[in-house]
Amino acid sequence: MINKVIATDLDGTLFYPKDHKNMICPANLYFLQSFIDNGGKVVIVSGRSLAYGLKVQKKIDRNVDIVSFNGACIHQNGETIFSKDVKKEEVKSIVEDVLSSYKVIAVAIFTDSGIYIRSRKKSRIVNFGSRIYFKYQGVLAEKLYYGKEKFDEALENERIYKILFFFGITSKARTRAMETNKIIRNTYDNIESSWSGLCIEITNKDINKGAAITKYCDLNNINKDDVYVVGDSGNDISMFKVFNEHSFAMSHAPKSVKKYAKYSLDKYEDLSRYIYQK
Repeated sequence: MINKVIATDLDGTLFYPKDHKNMICPANLYFLQSFIDNGGKVVIVSGRSLAYGLKVQKKIDRNVDIVSFNGACIHQNGETIFSKDVKKEEVKSIVEDVLSSYKVIAVAIFTDSGIYIRSRKKSRIVNFGSRIYFKYQGVLAEKLYYGKEKFDEALENERIYKILFFFGITSKARTRAMETNKIIRNTYDNIESSWSGLCIEITNKDINKGAAITKYCDLNNINKDDVYVVGDSGNDISMFKVFNEHSFAMSHAPKSVKKYAKYSLDKYEDLSRYIYQK
């Protein structure tokens, strides 16, 4: 029996290669199920919503804990044991500032009921394109709501755990996102901002994946040396820093992300070589 913890990102990591029909490809699913059946613990650590994390838990068909919204929510044994949203005044200020000052295509706010999307301008092309994109995602798609009216209603009435700014799908958009993230990090004192390829993700101050897994370990008396973290994007860097001894970046991750991890994985299931060698 092993007594180790895998803290895993989803998109680009556990969901790599993408499987729009099955959610998790058979090789990755079998690896995690076998790991759990042999005494291991799996914690999903994602920028996605808790509702989607519960879908992944159901797919894995094992007792899996969930860290969602980049660390803003920790869900264990069927209960939310920690949550921290972004103050509404902060959300409103950041949304209006970024939409007016930077070349952003759309903004999304993540709530308990779903994800609400507002485009920078009234654009049927943007809305149509995003609908097609998420329809193509199949089982990988989140529950989405479109339009400024629904966005503003959610902004007033719901807890907001994460803000996401989408910059486009080109290499130039990726660069703009990276550069804008640096500016935002130096502008606002009360938030965490991370670059994830074509997007910027914002949570409350001190809310990030590394801090959430640290809190999870403290609550469950888990030794830091028994935690293996794996991811592929900017929001995973905080995990790589805190749990560096057993940190793994997917080989397709940007160099600016991989440099923070100790190891690189071509395939997710290759993690087994490191876990079972001791």
